[in-house]
Formats: sequence, structure tokens, C-alpha cells
Amino acid sequence: MVHETLAYLPGTSARTLITATADETVVTVSADLDVRSTARVREVLVDEISLRPHRLIVDVSGLTFCSVSGLEVLTGAARAADAAGVPFVLVAGQRAVLRPLRVLGLDRELRVVGCVAEVAAR
Repeated sequence: MVHETLAYLPGTSARTLITATADETVVTVSADLDVRSTARVREVLVDEISLRPHRLIVDVSGLTFCSVSGLEVLTGAARAADAAGVPFVLVAGQRAVLRPLRVLGLDRELRVVGCVAEVAAR
């Protein structure tokens, strides 16, 4: 099942794509994750966690920018997934996300991989 959500917000092309299989759900977030798009992304992630997939993969490798509010959404979703017993993996291979994760030490709190293919390899 694939479900795509477009957030039409002024000045942003925030976009989520949800792909669900029997084994996992992948939420792909692209464009800018900033204060204009965090509410919608948070809502999507909360909805997916409530469905209790076997594994939730959040692929932000298509982000060009991630604000502190965006990082809060991602870490909040990881904590909510953990509380629900849903394994959470963040796919981030680009500087726009990796650098702030490392600077804030969040890369030690989150399971971060460089690409979706790495999730299956681990």
C-alpha cells in the first residue's frame, strides 16, 4: 500500500510518502522539514505509530533542510515508537540532517542508517 500526502504550505514543498508492507512501514519525507511542515509530518508519524507496524522506517534522505523543530518531531516520533514497542529507524545520509543530529548528540539516541537498504542488512 502506498499513500502520498502533500502539504501545501506557503514557501515549502513538504511532502510525505507512506509505503506499507507486512514487514514494515516506510515514511519518506522530502523537501524542507521546518516549522511550516512539522505539524503535518508529526501527524503522519503519530498515525503510523498507532497502526503498530513491525518496523517504522523514516526516510529523510530527501530533505534539503531540517530545523530544530524538525529534529524534535523525529526524536519525538522515535520515543513514541519505542513506547509503543515499534522499532524505529531513521534513514539520513546527507549533511542537512546528519550534521545537526551529530552536533546535538541525537545520532546516539536514534538508530540512524545511510540508506533504506542498510535496514535489512542489520
